[in-house]
Amino acid sequence: MRIGDLCSREVHIAEPNEPLLQAVREMHRQHVGSVVAIERHDGTVRPVGMVTDRDVMRGEITRQADVFSLTVGDVMSADLLVLAESCELPEAIAALRQRGVRRAPVVDAHGDLIGIVTLDDLLPAVAEELKGLAELIGRQARDEG
Repeated sequence: MRIGDLCSREVHIAEPNEPLLQAVREMHRQHVGSVVAIERHDGTVRPVGMVTDRDVMRGEITRQADVFSLTVGDVMSADLLVLAESCELPEAIAALRQRGVRRAPVVDAHGDLIGIVTLDDLLPAVAEELKGLAELIGRQARDEG
């Protein structure tokens, strides 16, 4: 199964120079734990970072500043894992695990942001795969018995 089929197409975005407070308010209003920081170039939207609620807290503590004086770029994680929409489920899980992250922006073949995938998106797909394996094992046990 491809990540492009599993990802959420509703992505909450912010630009790096945007006030952090604006992004935090949007996260609160939309009941989400992250926004994707983007840059726009000639009609394209490219992910350049991610801000999570945890990044906000760490940014405030590290910089000894409050949310009112920081920008998205001040606290965003710029070492971003980005997944191609053509990425297969096992490959995506391995990439998330290797980087130790719970979510990643998803891009098309041109690098344009098209979605975001989270563990919450992947768990039902993995469960469905496991269900298929369990049914196969059950069928084989019945046929041999």
